[in-house]
Amino acid sequence: MNGLQWQGPGPWDPFREIRREVGRILGNIESLGVRFARPFPAINLYDAGEQYYITAELPGIDPQEIDLTITGETLTLRGERRRPEGASDECFRRQERPFGRFGRSVTLPERVDSAAASAHFAHGVLTVTLPKDAEARPRQITVATPG
Repeated sequence: MNGLQWQGPGPWDPFREIRREVGRILGNIESLGVRFARPFPAINLYDAGEQYYITAELPGIDPQEIDLTITGETLTLRGERRRPEGASDECFRRQERPFGRFGRSVTLPERVDSAAASAHFAHGVLTVTLPKDAEARPRQITVATPG
């Protein structure tokens, strides 16, 4: 067969190509000075062995107004970024952080012990600690032999 053959590294993955093209297109749009304000906070989720940590950027938000819930393997973060008093839309010359209510749900990689979960807020960053569920952790099983 004489035709076009895949020349990239590894096997051809159409989804990898779509992600690469979307990233290229969005990168070109941002290089033109067009930015899209995200209505939800940026989040990092990382595995620290016995627990997961989620950090969320929430500058200017009153921690008393943050609503965190865990249902099954989904953590949901809700809140509201309030506009400064007396500042109308016409006052802003540049606005990169949107105002208003936001909500974001994150599917966790595995079950967590929701009763032992904790959260703290410092310097505009919310950190949620989610211990892994003991039932979901890998464990060694002893193989019994007769006699």
